[in-house]
Amino acid sequence: MRINQISTVILLVTSVSVLFLACKKKNIEDNECDASKLKGTYYSIRQFTRDHCDMYKGTPYGFKKVSVLNDKKDTAYENIYTVDWPMILKTFFETDISDRKYLCHYNFSLFEDSLTDTRNYYYEAKDQNLFTRKLIVSTDPETEKVVSIYIETEKKTMFTYQSQKLLYMPLKVIQIQRYEKKLFGSPQNLFLEYHFM
Repeated sequence: MRINQISTVILLVTSVSVLFLACKKKNIEDNECDASKLKGTYYSIRQFTRDHCDMYKGTPYGFKKVSVLNDKKDTAYENIYTVDWPMILKTFFETDISDRKYLCHYNFSLFEDSLTDTRNYYYEAKDQNLFTRKLIVSTDPETEKVVSIYIETEKKTMFTYQSQKLLYMPLKVIQIQRYEKKLFGSPQNLFLEYHFM
């Protein structure tokens, strides 16, 4: 009987200690970043796209499309009307972190890169369950004009795993690299690139 009481007390003290530490940790995390006190949002891919499209609307561009699906390469030439814009925009828009619900869920840093002569705005997910893991917006340090946008995503479910690397260099290249593995079936490796001409 005495051993059962001691075991119960030890179990109770351990449970309370773990709960106390978890609450303390949560309070510390909450104090570090309070989204309600922050103004603005993180970088918006959607807004950048709107601005960019408005700026270059009506400009005739040609594209060299290179697609590689599981080591099978295809090259084609397309114009502004034949490019699969819905797929491209959907892919990039899904990575947008500008909604206020994402505030405090990303570590942000700003750094200058003298090698590429760029100013870089770097967002990295704190939580491994977030779809957008990394976002790097590189700008010209003098004009603040966007030089490139690089994004990494990852999504895991019980039956699938998908990772992506996306790159957009304004009026130069759009690049989508996607790896997808399903529980049943062969993995899919897609590399898609549109070169502006």
